[in-house]
Amino acid sequence: MASLNPTTGILGIQRASHLLRRATFGPNISSINSFATMTAQDAVTALFLPDSDPAFPVDPLNGTDWVFPNTKHPDTFNDTLSRYTCSWWMENARASGMNLTERMIWFYYTHFPMIMSRIEGRPQFSIDYLRLLRYYALGNYKELTRAICIDNAMLVHLDGNLNVKGVPQENFAREFLELYTVGKGDEVGVGDYTTFTEQDVQAATKVLTGWGIDPTFQTVDPVTGIPSGKVKSNNGSISSQHDVSTKQFSYAFNNTQIQTAGIVGGDADIQAVADELNELIDMIFDSSHAAKNICRRIYREFVYFDITPEIETDIIEPLAATLVANDYEIKSVLEVLLQSEHFYDEDTVQTDDNNIGAIIKSPMDLIIGSMRLFDLQVPDQTTDLENQYALYAGLINQLSHQGLELFEPYDVAGHDPYFQFPDFQRYWISSNYLANRYKFIEYLISGFSMNGQVLLQLDIVQFVRDNCSNPANATTLVQELVSWMFPMAIDTDRFNYFRDAVLLDQLSPINWSVEWNNYMTSNNDMNVRLQLEALALAMMQSPEYQLY
Repeated sequence: MASLNPTTGILGIQRASHLLRRATFGPNISSINSFATMTAQDAVTALFLPDSDPAFPVDPLNGTDWVFPNTKHPDTFNDTLSRYTCSWWMENARASGMNLTERMIWFYYTHFPMIMSRIEGRPQFSIDYLRLLRYYALGNYKELTRAICIDNAMLVHLDGNLNVKGVPQENFAREFLELYTVGKGDEVGVGDYTTFTEQDVQAATKVLTGWGIDPTFQTVDPVTGIPSGKVKSNNGSISSQHDVSTKQFSYAFNNTQIQTAGIVGGDADIQAVADELNELIDMIFDSSHAAKNICRRIYREFVYFDITPEIETDIIEPLAATLVANDYEIKSVLEVLLQSEHFYDEDTVQTDDNNIGAIIKSPMDLIIGSMRLFDLQVPDQTTDLENQYALYAGLINQLSHQGLELFEPYDVAGHDPYFQFPDFQRYWISSNYLANRYKFIEYLISGFSMNGQVLLQLDIVQFVRDNCSNPANATTLVQELVSWMFPMAIDTDRFNYFRDAVLLDQLSPINWSVEWNNYMTSNNDMNVRLQLEALALAMMQSPEYQLY
């Protein structure tokens, strides 16, 4: 039986590593060791500590950001700023502390996906979108969903700014119901998807008419302080583009009617348009399907993609009840899930339905997680910004080669591994994507070079020297690397392969000990480097390293 009962005792290395891989973009060794001494409750409390907001990205041509009232340099193209924004986001993920914020930003990016090329004409919009996800990362899901409805980027991305009285544009309302809130159930009749109907799409579309972008950034959300869209108006008080007819919803929402409260001369006043949006949000989140849908998405992000009837009953439904009881504060669900016996594989026998080591790393997790695990440094954004952007441009290409077009999902629903039934995260693996994962590891060891300068490289000799308790002992060395790099223990034959066939190259452990001690005495690392780089390559290109 799947159990949300809290796990007990000190976490230890494996459970701490599991928690940090799932709740962050990956731990370094010191973080693993630190969290290993905590209970699950203390560890989750630590993960909820606030993360400081990063400074905005900078345009190297003028040395400032392009967030209002600043502007981009006139010679900088918008697509260049898009690449800078993606680079900035990846660096935020790499440099973040051991907390849930960046992981939740990523989760919300996959849940409320954005195609950057659609909003490229307004380069601040993508930054404000990420700021909005950050603000609500550990906050209220219902409030985030409301803010998303009138976010400048989203209004462009899903054509909300084109949705006006008499010319309905259903894109956003459809995605809002199907993806962001109640989800799409079984189609039990023509246009009836159990959780909502086509009638509801049409009614919600009417509620959402009349909103547009504010490219002057003068409309600021009083809660977040982030610029938002605004109600279209000719005189600042009346909206002639909002549909004031009665919005009749179906049985899925208890046949609710939403009616414009403030009508002046046949048009809605601005406050009435905002009030209707609030009514829509309240109505939708009163549906039991909304909490269950978001809890399923959270489960697939943090635990596993396959939601069996047992998981639905024992995990999803109690989490949804918790979410509703806490008025959609997302922290309430995460606290329960990340401390549960189910999360740590303690509610079933060891060989049955394991969650640890069951998710294929996304390209983002592979790349950023490797950088964080080995404490790899990047060019400094203050003193060497152009090289930092150059490095991340190369890493963004690596993401693409591995199947992740950052900020450019093929579908408005997002990236396939996060929603596409039945394969979900298995979409990350194809013969081509896997080969490029392995190629990335080769680059990491040989060094990412730009313009003849190495900008990122794993020095495995230095890593072993700094972190391993007894590098001269081949068994201890491989044991520690396995515990840090792999989500699960490996069997004896697999262990012996890495130690004997790869590290020792069929020589004796004594030979390795002599080589290591010679290196420590002479500081000549040639022999140990060849062996350790072979070991690092074999372990990082293994199936085990592709999982977390």
